[in-house]
Amino acid sequence: MLIFSTSTTYGGISPKKRINVAIILQNWDILDNSDTTKLSVYLHKRCLRQYENKYNAKFRVYEFWDSFDGGDVQKGLLKKFNIDVVIGPGGFGCLYTPEKYRKEIKDFVRSGGGFYGICGDSTFGSLGITHKSRKLLRIVNRIFEIDTITPMLKLANVYSDASVFEPIIDESTIFTRINLIRSLIRLPISRAALFIKKTYPPVQEPYFRSTVRTMMGNAPLTDGPMLYHIFMPRVFTIAVYLGCDSPYDKTIRGEKAIVGTTYGRGRVILSSPHPEFTVGNWKAHEIYVRNILWLADLLPDT
Repeated sequence: MLIFSTSTTYGGISPKKRINVAIILQNWDILDNSDTTKLSVYLHKRCLRQYENKYNAKFRVYEFWDSFDGGDVQKGLLKKFNIDVVIGPGGFGCLYTPEKYRKEIKDFVRSGGGFYGICGDSTFGSLGITHKSRKLLRIVNRIFEIDTITPMLKLANVYSDASVFEPIIDESTIFTRINLIRSLIRLPISRAALFIKKTYPPVQEPYFRSTVRTMMGNAPLTDGPMLYHIFMPRVFTIAVYLGCDSPYDKTIRGEKAIVGTTYGRGRVILSSPHPEFTVGNWKAHEIYVRNILWLADLLPDT
């Protein structure tokens, strides 16, 4: 990991550091295999370039691809390429993953790496899905043609609250992949008002107690079991929802949107919304970049 000197002036990093970022993509994910992947990676890179000068940093972005038979993560490229931060960009691939894939990512974070789980990958970094209704599980199994959902990474003591999907599912008598695509099409133009909380560590210090609108994504996050606090690090809430657009409803108001924690010697941020995809909002883009800087241990703790 790159270590930050607390003598650095506010808002910048000196001397200039290179941050190696790996966007993990999955051949078995229907979204990663779509035409939108190139655009997704481009938007990540563009956000990072926007803030290189302000934070005196140089980001190098890798695309790591994996299949069930192996791939970049499973071959140990996170270590070989000296990756500082792994970005799970979202999608549905987290529902069914190889054990070796999960082990490599967990070992990477435990050893000092950063994990940034966005949208669907906020679920991947969590304990899993709270809402265990048979209806929801049947729909997941049918749409994605899988027998069972494999374990999540369990890097943070939070769940994804999938109960917010019930109204969307209930719009149709039989929820199919077409219904799913229709819901996803609404997301790029959706916006959620996020209230940025004052936290320690001060990940989003420039935006404390302010509201930033971002593109919607996955279900909100909710606290894990109290018992887990005994052996899992504290989770701090970076942002909560103040409101939202379709396809979600007002029930998510006050729910956790972005959280942070540690895991072993590494750091974790899980983000239900997509600040990096929020077209035209540079504040949302900076929130995304600051999340990565904190994960790479490149922001002051005071």
